Amino acid sequence: FYYLSKTSFNLPIQHSNASPSAMTISSFFNNGFLSVLGILLSAYSIYVEYRVEHKAENPDDVFTALCDIEAIGASCSTVFSLPEAKMLSFFGLVPHGSILDIPNGYLGIAFYALSLTRHVTGIQRSGLLSHLFHPTVNLIITTLAFSSSIFLARKLYIIQEVCVVCITTHIINTTIFYRSIQEALSVSEGKIKRQ
Repeated sequence: FYYLSKTSFNLPIQHSNASPSAMTISSFFNNGFLSVLGILLSAYSIYVEYRVEHKAENPDDVFTALCDIEAIGASCSTVFSLPEAKMLSFFGLVPHGSILDIPNGYLGIAFYALSLTRHVTGIQRSGLLSHLFHPTVNLIITTLAFSSSIFLARKLYIIQEVCVVCITTHIINTTIFYRSIQEALSVSEGKIKRQ
């Protein structure tokens, strides 16, 4: 793996501070892997939340989530049952019980899919995509994701609950946020140098 991470491959990934034709495999794992992992964790959180919500409909169905780890006192199914697990309705952005009252996992999938698309296809695009993939817009989007992670992590601390899936996504969001800051600063420095 070490050899692969140091070997240059021609992947269709572009960054403002890298040549468009060549990126290392390690750069792909830095960006693409985190997004794919985020999508998988978000999808699993939706599945767990669905099973927990519909448990009353089938009392004979015994469901234990993989992330409910008794040995370390972790229970993601408890956390996914909290009102904060649907932040859009929790903050009053959509009515409770409406079709837009979706679990946070759906928001995560949208965020990580955008992040994955941005890193796989590159940021050099024309038209609407050039605005959507712009480092400043990316910084705003990642700031929102990071802010939601801070809010939810604080809630975990308050209720003294361990959620392995949640903590992992918070780490992913923080990492992507940090990298978006680096990218935005790099673009700003490049503009200043050109002036």
